Amino acid sequence: MNKYLQILLVSFFIIGSGYVYQEFYRPQDVGGVEPTGNVVEIDMKVLKNQWKWDPSTITVTAGDKVRLNIYNEDDYDHGFAIDRFGVNRRLFPERFTRVEFNASVAGIFNFSCSVQCGQGHYEQVGTLIVE
Repeated sequence: MNKYLQILLVSFFIIGSGYVYQEFYRPQDVGGVEPTGNVVEIDMKVLKNQWKWDPSTITVTAGDKVRLNIYNEDDYDHGFAIDRFGVNRRLFPERFTRVEFNASVAGIFNFSCSVQCGQGHYEQVGTLIVE
């Protein structure tokens, strides 16, 4: 069998398999939603010596681009992470840090501090609601 024919057949098989998966097997919530074109800008703080976010709950619409301006009031580092959206940023002391991501999937997700920061580190969580 000609090697070009083999390459063509393998390519056809791979593309066909992807199509079959997308159409018949992929769970509905795996794919993202269409972008809305909206940019939601939210100002947040890490409260000094409290291991808390302000606000601790954020609500956005699925498809929005989210832009968080986070001010770390503490004199030590924190982090900001949302695993579902691949977000993980270091928040330097007494500075603003901009965190951006696309809210591409509806649901309720936790965000947390991703830098070991002290006694309240494991309680420093918040909620992202994507409607």
